[in-house]
Amino acid sequence: MRTKRRFTPHPDKLAVGLCPDCGKATYRTRREAKRAARGMFPGVHHRPIPCGQRWHIELVRGESR
Repeated sequence: MRTKRRFTPHPDKLAVGLCPDCGKATYRTRREAKRAARGMFPGVHHRPIPCGQRWHIELVRGESR
């Protein structure tokens, strides 16, 4: 039996625009930010962070706690 595949747009298409406060790329939801981070930086741990009503991604450096 085949599984249904979900269409995932290119990570560049998930970004809504630039944040007027800090100039970073913004995403509508946390899920879209995580999906874009996985697509742009495979194998590297990035974390979605909130900024107002939008989300950004940031690189996680160092050891996990």
